[in-house]
Formats: sequence, structure tokens, C-alpha cells
Amino acid sequence: MNRLRSLLAILALIATVAGCAKMPPTHYYTLGPRTSSDTGATGSAATDTEGWSVGVRSFQVDAPFDQDRIVYRIGDGSSEVGFYAYHRWAAPPASMLPVLVARAMHGAAGIRRIEPVMAGRTYTAYLDGRVLSLEEVDRADGQLVRARLALWLTAADGSEVWSGTVEAEGATQTSEVAIVVDRMADVLAEALAQAREDLAAHLAP
Repeated sequence: MNRLRSLLAILALIATVAGCAKMPPTHYYTLGPRTSSDTGATGSAATDTEGWSVGVRSFQVDAPFDQDRIVYRIGDGSSEVGFYAYHRWAAPPASMLPVLVARAMHGAAGIRRIEPVMAGRTYTAYLDGRVLSLEEVDRADGQLVRARLALWLTAADGSEVWSGTVEAEGATQTSEVAIVVDRMADVLAEALAQAREDLAAHLAP
């Protein structure tokens, strides 16, 4: 009986200590622009009847990037990945990207309006995408940040209008996850700028 009481006392002490331990705060990040200005994502004026009216659909995201935890790779070319426990995306990448892509493609030649798909709206084409990689790669001299996307524009009748794969990468040297995420947003913007230029060249008369 005394041994049982001692065991219960030890377990109670462990539970008390664990309850008093302070957990680190969880930080949440978005992939949106870091400026307060919003240029909109609806293309040119509604009176302009030329060009495609495009709805951006929810993105496909390859594993292991299809979650709210931010992924880092342990060494360039390594198959080992890790996940930050207290640094996460504020929303799934699949739902954040349509807004970001619509903003990036805003004003591209051949597109009069582009926005994330909205219920009740009619579109002449749809832009779909797939995230092939969106990660931090840890190296001895810092971090490499990499983004790779596949995009395709499909007419409302199902015929493919355009497709392309874009990628960009950049380096940083920091121990702050927030700075790495900011660099990731920059790299993603660079990749989308490539896609915008390629799409505009394809759609231009």
C-alpha cells in the first residue's frame, strides 16, 4: 500500500511539473504580400470585354508540403525532411495560393479579370496549379529557399489553353524562421512573375 501511495505521489508531482512548464508560443505565417496595399485581383474594368475571365481554383499540393507545418530539408539533395513544431502556416497552402496567384497574374496581357473562384460567377477559363516544392533547405552556410509550381489554364469547355512549370530559389543566412518565410514569399513571387510573363506571351495577339 505504501509503495502504491509513493507511486501515486510521484505521478502527481510529474503531472504538476508538466502542467507548470511553459510551452513556447506558436507562430503563424501567410504567403501573401508583406505590404498593406492591395492592388486587387480582378483584372481590368468590367466594361473591357476582351481577354479571358479567369477563376483560380484551389491548388494541389504535393506531400510533404500539403499541411500547415512548415517543411525544411536537412541538406541539399537529402531525402530527410523536418517540420517546425511552433512555426506553421496560418492556412493550408492550397487555400492561400489562389489569392496570391490571382494578384500575381493581375493585369497580364490577354486576361481582363482574374480572381479566386467565387460561387455564382461565370468564367471563360480556369487556372489550376500544383505545388511541387515549397521548402527551406538547410546547408552549412545558411538556408536555401526553393519554390516550384506547375500551372495550367483551361477553357470553360475543358480544352487546355496554356501550361507551364516555374521555379525559383534564393539563399539566406539566419536563425529566424520568420525571415526564412519572408524569403520564401519572395521566391514564390519570383516564380509567379515568370509564369505571368510566359502566360502573357502565350495569350498576346
